[in-house]
Amino acid sequence: MNEQLKFSWGHIIAFLALIVLSYITFVGITYMTDGDFTKASIAMIVIDIVLFVFFIGAQIMKATNKKFAKRIWVERVFIFSSPVVFLICMLPFYHFGTVQSQDEEIVGHFTDAITASRQMFSDYDSYSKERIANYEHMLDRVINNQSIQPREFASCGFTKGKEQIQKGNMVKALRLQLISENYDSLKTEATKWIESSSNGASTWNVFLLGNTKEIKKAIHEWNIQLANFSSHKMNNEEFNGYNQVSTFSEVSGSLASVDAGLDGLTYKFTGSAFPPIGSILGSIVLYFALLFPYFLQDRHTKSQLRLLGMEKGASCSSSMTIEPSKPTRKHQEIKIKSYEEDEAPIPSKPKSIDEDDDYASFTM
Repeated sequence: MNEQLKFSWGHIIAFLALIVLSYITFVGITYMTDGDFTKASIAMIVIDIVLFVFFIGAQIMKATNKKFAKRIWVERVFIFSSPVVFLICMLPFYHFGTVQSQDEEIVGHFTDAITASRQMFSDYDSYSKERIANYEHMLDRVINNQSIQPREFASCGFTKGKEQIQKGNMVKALRLQLISENYDSLKTEATKWIESSSNGASTWNVFLLGNTKEIKKAIHEWNIQLANFSSHKMNNEEFNGYNQVSTFSEVSGSLASVDAGLDGLTYKFTGSAFPPIGSILGSIVLYFALLFPYFLQDRHTKSQLRLLGMEKGASCSSSMTIEPSKPTRKHQEIKIKSYEEDEAPIPSKPKSIDEDDDYASFTM
């Protein structure tokens, strides 16, 4: 009674609601801004401060023990404007509800895009094997035609009698160039990340799905490294035009599939729509949860003012502070004495014998 609630079970409920709302707000703004975590963090903090001021501020104003006439108006502003303020703060919450309602479709698109990046390594393996096979076939052709084209045989780097050993070294050098330890390490790390990402994909995991720009950038970097591995050619690999060599980036189409899949997610993340009924009902629950401290707070017994009007039977003057009146001068009592009290009593005359009795006295 007449005390401000500082930490009650109502505050626990309100703060839990604020924590839930904070994370969903962060996720919603991340999707709205296509993965801008900085803007999402700043907006989340601003919304938290606004909600704290309006809902906890209303409880503090209700618990005041002075200046009732002024603070009741602040309380009324907080309470009556809170639905509008809350609705504005709920826009990121509703946007997340829209995104989350498409969870299966979004996760499917993301998984397809990630699978396409796995295909990129399969394509490179096929590209490397084919290129090595073509190179080996070209060398065999030169060796087989050495009697017909001895100059080509010598220009290609062969020495008679050592051509098979030299051919093996050339093929091995190309294989080590295309499928080196660096490639094996890149493929292992990328495959591990692809598997973990595919298993953990969800619209709730904003650090994965909401980070499509960084994911796209990483996959492009993988492709660049593969292109670099394939850019080096043996000095006799295209000898006399017998073998045409293309780089991996020229023949691979898997990167285009990755870009198409991830770009399609951007539209689904940033597009707006009417929120689902679940999000609307959830926001109503959160609204009343934030009001719990206000509902539990008792108003000071001195205050006759209420959120709407005044306490029944109270007058306006009863809730106003009345200054004590100055002491008045005590009126001097005037005692009026009667005239009879001021005059001395008049002594009675002694009666004479004659006046004493109209009748004569006699002795028995």
